[in-house]
Amino acid sequence: MFDITTERPGDGTRIELLLNRAFGPGRKTKKSYRYRQSVDPLADLSFVARAKADGAILGTLRFWPVAIGAHGALLLGPLAVEPKLKGQGIGAALMFHGLDAAAWARHSRVVLVGDLDYYARFGFAPAAPMGLVMPGEQPHRLLACELAKDAFQGVSGEIRRHPGRLVRGRGGLMAA
Repeated sequence: MFDITTERPGDGTRIELLLNRAFGPGRKTKKSYRYRQSVDPLADLSFVARAKADGAILGTLRFWPVAIGAHGALLLGPLAVEPKLKGQGIGAALMFHGLDAAAWARHSRVVLVGDLDYYARFGFAPAAPMGLVMPGEQPHRLLACELAKDAFQGVSGEIRRHPGRLVRGRGGLMAA
């Protein structure tokens, strides 16, 4: 049994160790990590699955701000689960919780780099047909999800690192 909570200030080291176990120590060489450099994840959208028995971190999910043209979006990831616990629903619970929380916070667009076979059940679809590009990533692994109707309408181009401050506009977050 586990609970999903927001990440706490003291969780960072345990999350990093979990990410190393889940993805290996070379995980930071992946192209998507450059979008996270020198940018903090959104604190209200950083979640962990905690064991009810002892509070151990069993899984983690974070969202990061990115830009697509003048429009804001969220970069989801990494999603990680303790390797020995994969297949027990922890990752799916984190995904549903995280996307629901992002929608409630009035975010409208989410992108990630991952396998369509896994993420399609959460509403993700290939991003390339939408005109979205993440330089250096394999186009078939770039996925997008609308949290609001027509959120990607008129939004296309290169996904870029967080440009600075984001403000709320009619279509969701926008670069200031």
